[in-house]
Amino acid sequence: MIEFQLRLKVFGVSLIYCYCIVRNTIVNEKKKETKIEQQQKTIDILDKQLRRKNVIFFGIEEKEKGYESLLSIVLDIINNQMEIPCQKWEIEHANRIGKNTGKIRPVVVTITTTSRKIEILKKKKSLDGTNIYLKEDFPPNVLQKRKELQEDLKRERESGKRVILRYDKIVTLKTRESEIRTPTKRNINKRLMSISPEEAVKETGTESNNEITKQVTKRNKSQTITSFLRPSQLNLNERAAPTLNVKDTLKN
Repeated sequence: MIEFQLRLKVFGVSLIYCYCIVRNTIVNEKKKETKIEQQQKTIDILDKQLRRKNVIFFGIEEKEKGYESLLSIVLDIINNQMEIPCQKWEIEHANRIGKNTGKIRPVVVTITTTSRKIEILKKKKSLDGTNIYLKEDFPPNVLQKRKELQEDLKRERESGKRVILRYDKIVTLKTRESEIRTPTKRNINKRLMSISPEEAVKETGTESNNEITKQVTKRNKSQTITSFLRPSQLNLNERAAPTLNVKDTLKN
């Protein structure tokens, strides 16, 4: 009997020990997963920052003989075909990506300023009718997400909605009708400011006579230069003003 109880105690201790080991293993694995996720987020942020000023040109024939030659071709396209004044110093780097397999490889161009990059993207339609076109530089996971959203984007546009694909999300553009239907706090304030006291009385019919008097007085109040003077200045002006005596008047 005693031996059986000892065996039960040993078995219970073993179970507790195994449970602690498994629990610690699970906790450690979760910590590792969290750390890996945080590291991946950091990598994604850095990757996004590196690609932020990039544009990719497709269809540029590979006839360059070196880096300077490729840079001259890119500058010629931006300045002459797109009609955007761009200097050499505004391009930080330009290189082709991918292996040379006989196909025309795209050219990644890093622009020194974000404003110039936006201007180039806005005028990308100026390359219509040529073999050259350009796109933004996105990370692989964002490209995959954008590809998956194409069907949803097409469906939304067919239903009459004004939507665009911005980075990895579908964004609905605001229209004048939507702003009128869903007035914001700013629009409501504008509406209240545009209502005159008389119109407010007509619309509500509940404004008191005192409130009307205050508003009309405030609106019709005229300002003179004395309203901008301090009391001390007013006293000085009163002292300096000449006073006419009756005797002086009779002498004159």
